[in-house]
Parts: sequence; C-alpha cells; structure tokens
Amino acid sequence: MANLDDQQKKWIDEAIAKKGLNEYGDPKGTVYMGGTPLFNEMTGKTTDRYDYIAKKHPDWLPKSK
Repeated sequence: MANLDDQQKKWIDEAIAKKGLNEYGDPKGTVYMGGTPLFNEMTGKTTDRYDYIAKKHPDWLPKSK
C-alpha cells in the first residue's frame, strides 16, 4: 500500500476515536501474539501502523476519484 498522507492518517485516527477502538483499529482489549499486529515474527518485517489499518479497513478512507 502506498504511503498515506496526513489527511488520510487523520481520517483513520478519527475513525478509531469515533468507534472506540484500539490504536490498530481493533476492539479495545485485543491481544496480539508478540504484542503487536505490526510485526511478523515469521518474516521479521514490520508494517506501518497506518498502512496496516488502511488495508484492514479500506472503507475508512474516501474512494479515489
């Protein structure tokens, strides 16, 4: 996924706050293996938080024109 601009990040942050979710866009209290959904223990790679959320919740961002 392409890097998100500041406005898109703002939309994600607003959606998380409005829906009362955790910082990853999941229900509060969600437990992750390894402590975060952003780190893949199999590959050793880390995903950007906003890219992770945008991929999981594409409906939170306006449709491209």
